Amino acid sequence: MLLAFDGVYKRFGDTHALDGVTARLDGRAIGLLGPNGAGKTTLMRVCLGLTGVDRGQVRVLGEDALAHPVAIRRRIGFAAEGPERLPGLSGLESVALSAELCGQPRRKALLRAHEMLDLVGLDESRHRPVETYSTGMHQRVKVAMALVHDPELLLLDEPTSGLDPKSRDDLLDLVVHLRDHGGPAIVLSTHLLHDVERTCDTCMIMTAGRVRYAGSLADLRAQQPTHLEVRFEGSRAWLQGLIDGGAAVTEGRRKDEVHIAPGPLPMQAIWAAAETHGARIWHLSERAASLEEIFMRAIAEEATDG
Repeated sequence: MLLAFDGVYKRFGDTHALDGVTARLDGRAIGLLGPNGAGKTTLMRVCLGLTGVDRGQVRVLGEDALAHPVAIRRRIGFAAEGPERLPGLSGLESVALSAELCGQPRRKALLRAHEMLDLVGLDESRHRPVETYSTGMHQRVKVAMALVHDPELLLLDEPTSGLDPKSRDDLLDLVVHLRDHGGPAIVLSTHLLHDVERTCDTCMIMTAGRVRYAGSLADLRAQQPTHLEVRFEGSRAWLQGLIDGGAAVTEGRRKDEVHIAPGPLPMQAIWAAAETHGARIWHLSERAASLEEIFMRAIAEEATDG
């Protein structure tokens, strides 16, 4: 098991950053998904042994992360969120320094730094000071620094935050390459659903320090009720009858489109309701819930529970 959490609590003052986190996670790429303030960064720091917990157990790569934090950090690479950089160093020197801090001799560290910068796609600009780098270039250097000691697990905290669309696509392509070509297992912490859908096979959804789901993306989608995508002409009065009958109706992407979760209503009731009010359905198809819809539902449940 890559990550295992049992009743993990962490409080900062009056804020419950982690509120009873319990989950088992495995896979090549795990999406740690949640809005800002959900507890994602705190959970990563707990995995690294940089933040303690009030109570609970944490196992990373099968090892007790709270009892053996130094041993765990030797096996993990971490690219933190934010613009922090080492001033006065080039990209190459930054990555080589990381390798030396991991115990590699200077010559080997430089060779390894070149290899990692080739991997992340940083060209001749590796010799320029990092202060001159764009946000996308700096993110690549941080990933190279996290990979330089050949970790078993790579933690990426909001790696695409602040990137332009091209830089974001390039970085996600790199994550997919690592996932599919023998790189370390990856935990990608983000509030961007597209990033998880594109790169991950497993996810954990968090809101307000709590786990709303932990498991494979395929299982998550399979658990969601099928919706009907309906496009129609005419009065919208027939929709209220469906709602009164127990169906869930939400707006679609178009003005003439609604999404209906029939609930206890048979399909015939939908056609009959439209006909009764003079509406004409001209398109009806089944569709699985998107990750965005599932995520928004989890946030809504948190607001209701809270």
